[in-house]
Amino acid sequence: MKKRDVCGVLLLFVYLMGVGMLTGPSLVQLVLGRLPVPKLELIPFVDIIKVATDPQSPGLGVMANLAGNVVMFVPLGLLLPLFWRWFGSAKRTVLFGLGLSVSIELIQLVAGGVTSVDDLILNTAGAAAGFALAWLVLRAWPRLAPRRQGRNEWAYPLACWCAVIALATVTDLMTVGV
Repeated sequence: MKKRDVCGVLLLFVYLMGVGMLTGPSLVQLVLGRLPVPKLELIPFVDIIKVATDPQSPGLGVMANLAGNVVMFVPLGLLLPLFWRWFGSAKRTVLFGLGLSVSIELIQLVAGGVTSVDDLILNTAGAAAGFALAWLVLRAWPRLAPRRQGRNEWAYPLACWCAVIALATVTDLMTVGV
């Protein structure tokens, strides 16, 4: 593993730990059987419209929900192409962002929580915006671009996310003493 890969993995791991802490319901709820009733929203844009038109929290709810879901995935779209040439394609980066978002929503569905197709749309848009930002950065400073492509560069981000899920599960289990 090259130094650049190590730096990318460390940055991505820290970022993904933050995403996991912000989005993940505790998986230990599943083990202990204390699951809240999950809420599943499969109709696109219903939650976005509901939040945007909520008279109880004008502006604040929109910023927290809509912008938060987009902004949370911008670093993913930025980091992937900056560290690994395999993610130099918008399609690959955006699809990885979509896959990460799907995994978060599935965990939320299983562990009890709100699972919404709108979150998938907003998170994927954030990954796309991050890729666009990376594209601008790499055009302005081409020396930052990764030089060589490794055979399995796609596995580094996937391994980071799997490690975050495993670490969160282990720490949750240790916390409750199971």
